[in-house]
Amino acid sequence: MISFIGAGKVGSALGLYFKQKGFKISGYYSRNYIHALNACQLTDSKAFKTIPELLKESSMVWITVSDDAIELLGKKISEMYIPPYIEAFIHTSGVHSLEALLPLCKKGFRTYSAHPLMAFGNPQESIERLNEVYFTLDTINKELSENKQDDYMVNFFEKTGNNVLTINTEKKELYHCAATILSNYLVTLLNMSYEMFEKSGMDKSVIKEATAPLLNSTLKNIVESDKMKNALTGPIKRGDKTTVIKHLKVLQQIIPIKSTLYKELGKETMNMTQDYRLKDILD
Repeated sequence: MISFIGAGKVGSALGLYFKQKGFKISGYYSRNYIHALNACQLTDSKAFKTIPELLKESSMVWITVSDDAIELLGKKISEMYIPPYIEAFIHTSGVHSLEALLPLCKKGFRTYSAHPLMAFGNPQESIERLNEVYFTLDTINKELSENKQDDYMVNFFEKTGNNVLTINTEKKELYHCAATILSNYLVTLLNMSYEMFEKSGMDKSVIKEATAPLLNSTLKNIVESDKMKNALTGPIKRGDKTTVIKHLKVLQQIIPIKSTLYKELGKETMNMTQDYRLKDILD
């Protein structure tokens, strides 16, 4: 019986996904009871009003609350009566290690961090992508417990059909930083690009559709290239000084605040290619 503490996008999507994989979903607890009701309707499960009620009807507990709430919640749960038949507590944070659940580990329960490497949206849409998602597990810190180095979560994901990655607990923050850049800052860069397209005179209503082939072909090149630099096109790769000068000139005239970021991205691109022909322009 899988239960969830936290009924947001992640918890709702995972519950629906695990249900489709044949697991029994017991239900949800959320500080906002309406959120729990919404999630349990999706998964044909129960909305719990308290955490102790949820624990009584659980064998596996997923903690899908906000990152900042995990450590305090783990401590709070450890102070409750926990039925001995609960097999594991798992949180889904990408930045916090399994040490966030140390109080539960010290009480003898299996604890894991299993981060789904994807951006969640609508639960029904997310479950389609979850079939291809890698779940990242922390390597076990031997200082926590000699008995927790097992294949419990690996076996679980074998049943769902998902691939598993392992990350050294001490490098978890860097892993999450990388995921943030890939997911969130890609959106930021696209927004910056769309703003420039609009200021160039392109109709705002068609920008996303018109640029989709360029974006999709770029992603395709990245996936198919054995080295990231081989997916590059454009003036930095070509060493086209005139083009970069024109870019900087128009940015300074129309949206000067973007000039610094353009230069920094150009420098990072030069570092990737190890080609510094345009260094004097971008410094």
